[in-house]
Amino acid sequence: MPNVLIRDVPVADLDQIRSAATERGVSLQAYLLETMHAQAAHLRRRAALNRTAARLAQQPAVAEQDRAAVLDAIDEAHADRGAQLSRPT
Repeated sequence: MPNVLIRDVPVADLDQIRSAATERGVSLQAYLLETMHAQAAHLRRRAALNRTAARLAQQPAVAEQDRAAVLDAIDEAHADRGAQLSRPT
């Protein structure tokens, strides 16, 4: 696995990051590795969303009546599922 070196990190920033790592009970390296992994995942998701948005931009718009019907059906399904989950077993 490659190594990364970051130079000229402001002391206040490093202190804050060290504190965050300590609060999570992990080393500075583990904290930074986890943070970099999360950022990479975010960038992958963002790229996928951008590709999807580009594909959708080429599609005709959905009629407002159809859009409202789908959203109402989703709300109803969520309410039904919530009711199922809140029933005593």
